[in-house]
Amino acid sequence: MNFSEKGHLFLKSVYDLESIENFNKDVRDFMNKNNIYGHLKKRNDVQEETFFVNNTYSSLDNYYKIQHYYLPVIDNKGTRNRTTDIGMIDIYNAVKIFPNIMKSFDIDVILSILKKITGTNWKLLRTNIQICANVTNPNSFHFEDVDKCIKYSIYLSDILNNENGPPMYIENTHLEKNNIKNENIKTFLGNKGDVLISYQNGLHRKLPQVNSTNGFLVFNFIPKV
Repeated sequence: MNFSEKGHLFLKSVYDLESIENFNKDVRDFMNKNNIYGHLKKRNDVQEETFFVNNTYSSLDNYYKIQHYYLPVIDNKGTRNRTTDIGMIDIYNAVKIFPNIMKSFDIDVILSILKKITGTNWKLLRTNIQICANVTNPNSFHFEDVDKCIKYSIYLSDILNNENGPPMYIENTHLEKNNIKNENIKTFLGNKGDVLISYQNGLHRKLPQVNSTNGFLVFNFIPKV
């Protein structure tokens, strides 16, 4: 079966280790320089000149508001009003913080890959960095209520066993969500620089972590019209 039938494609060693490590260093430097982990421990939201830390989930209380806020939002899923993904930090509109993303991870190359596997032209919707630190209660299998949206996830960490919290996908569910078979439930262990491409209207989730931290750079695309 091809990508259009399965709904997923896993590619090994798309990005070299040096590129991944340089980007990880940029993220660590940003987090340390701006005291992000200190801000994430606060009970209130934190607005700085170049970012917003969403601790309370009150003013920015849904995806649309977070995505379209005029500053990049560092969404803290370990705070009140959250029931799943506690321990995850989701940085929305990450290119506003790390403009070199587009150079280090050539968006034109990604678009050419998507065109090759789908026969369709795509455009970038959003760019996120996800840092998952011992997330023991990840969201269960779910899907995005959109017909055409592709997630392109770059592994920023080695995810070598199930305790590291790898992504999962149930193939064919972007087309049909009934009659799910066990053999269609796929788990994607991988190394830094690997890529998982998937239709987001298919059923997907991450496994719980056990004393583990990992990261993903995530691009979401919608059809170009």
